Amino acid sequence: MENFAHIRDALSSEERQTLDEIYINKAKELREVLRGEIVIDNEHLGLVNLCYNVFTKTTETNRVTGYRVVLVDPLFTLGIKNCDLLLYNEVNQIAILIGAKSSISERGTGRVVAETMQAASDALSHRRELESFIGKKIDKIEFVILSFAYYASSLKDAVVSQKATLCLWAYHVVPGLIQLLNIGEDVHFEQTAGRTHRDENMRQALLKTIPTRMGALRSLPIMPTSHMFAKLEYIGQQLFVRLDRQPENRRWFGYSEVYNFCKQAFSSTELDDSQIEGETRRIIDSAMEVGLFRRINEEDEVSRMEFDISYGRRDYEKLKEDYLEKRSKEKAYDAAVEEFRRKKGIKKLNEF
Repeated sequence: MENFAHIRDALSSEERQTLDEIYINKAKELREVLRGEIVIDNEHLGLVNLCYNVFTKTTETNRVTGYRVVLVDPLFTLGIKNCDLLLYNEVNQIAILIGAKSSISERGTGRVVAETMQAASDALSHRRELESFIGKKIDKIEFVILSFAYYASSLKDAVVSQKATLCLWAYHVVPGLIQLLNIGEDVHFEQTAGRTHRDENMRQALLKTIPTRMGALRSLPIMPTSHMFAKLEYIGQQLFVRLDRQPENRRWFGYSEVYNFCKQAFSSTELDDSQIEGETRRIIDSAMEVGLFRRINEEDEVSRMEFDISYGRRDYEKLKEDYLEKRSKEKAYDAAVEEFRRKKGIKKLNEF
């Protein structure tokens, strides 16, 4: 913002008008981009939950296959993307890393496969860290892309063309089933190629399809990699429930309550206390920036601050619109300056 204002002040009246027009258009454009990101993030979280719910301990799928979820965002603390869940079978000691893809562009399947293969390569180089995370020996690691059935055919083509060592799971919205895509008929060859599962119980269960009876249940309300708006929405909802249980004269909350909600939400991850504290502070900072939280004391240290909520219990659509407006305007400053420079042929800031 300061850079934008400084540059704007150095321009002529006509140039200011041009920059302002660029800024307004960029803010509108980025607002819709952010809106789309929130929608995709919500769909992604729903797809992850479908898989999480059927592979938790004591489910029928866990009983039949021996696999269960042991970590959420398993490679997050290592800075590796595109992995949402880690399944593990204690008998065969095989781990399965799953990346959910809820939205893929028409020409994006090749990129998705390539990025997942890069994540797979990174994961293999961190096998010891994964073993340390789960406290178990890992004999083999298999990799899965879970997507809506709509993308199955193009993903299959990309896996074959790139000779990728990936299994493909397709989610059929109706009637609510997860199914393994059978890429080739030679089972032994496909297992060697990493395109189907080595464990026969797992392979057969997925070929027959696994029902997602708990599809509507969000066992994972947020993940460390979730969009910030999803985190604000979840924390706000939890705080409303908490405050409703308090006496009328106690309508405030502190850092510790936000921290405890984060710790509970991230309990299936490998985040340690300091990392959860970092997530908590980022959520509080963002909540204050968009106006969800208001400070009600003068403490300088975040962990001693007290807040109240400036939105009503059912004002989340307003919160989203305010979030979109503030964040799009922030992002538009630099984007507008860059486009203005490009149009004017200006290469350096000191040329303004």
